[in-house]
Amino acid sequence: EKRLRINLTSKEISELLAEGIITIILLLLLNVSILVVISSVINSSPSLTNAIWDSKNIFAERLNTDLFWNGRNFIIPFFFLLDIGVLYWRLIRRYRQMQLRHIISELHYIANGNYDHRIPFELSGDLSRVVTSINGLVDSTVAAIEDERKIEKSKDE
Repeated sequence: EKRLRINLTSKEISELLAEGIITIILLLLLNVSILVVISSVINSSPSLTNAIWDSKNIFAERLNTDLFWNGRNFIIPFFFLLDIGVLYWRLIRRYRQMQLRHIISELHYIANGNYDHRIPFELSGDLSRVVTSINGLVDSTVAAIEDERKIEKSKDE
C-alpha cells in the first residue's frame, strides 16, 4: 500500500497565504507599537535616558565602537527572529488543521460503507498515530463483520 502526501487544494493554499500575510501585518504593527512605547518611555524619563547613555558610552569606550551598542542593532534583529518564529508556528498550526480536515473527510468516506478504503496519507507525529489507529480500527471492524457473517452462514447451514 502506497502512502500519499496530503495535497492541498488551491483554496487551502490561498488560506495559508492569507494567514501568512495577515500574520506579518499584525506582527509589524505590534513591532512598531512596541518600539513607539519603548521610545516614549525612554524619552519621558530623563534619568533612564541618562542611564542608557552612560552605559552606552562605557561600552563604546571599552570596545572602541559606537555602532555595536546602538539599540536598533539589537531590537530589530530580535523582533525579526521572533516574527519568523511566530509566523512559522501559525502556518504549521494552520497546515495541521488542514491535514486533520482531510483525515476527517476520509473517515466520513469510510463511515459511509466504504470499508475496503484506508486512509492513505503519509503524516508525522500525532496525526500519523491517529491515521494508523483509524486504519487498524477499520481492519478489526471488517474482520469482526466477516466473522459474524461466517457464524450466521454456519448457523443457516
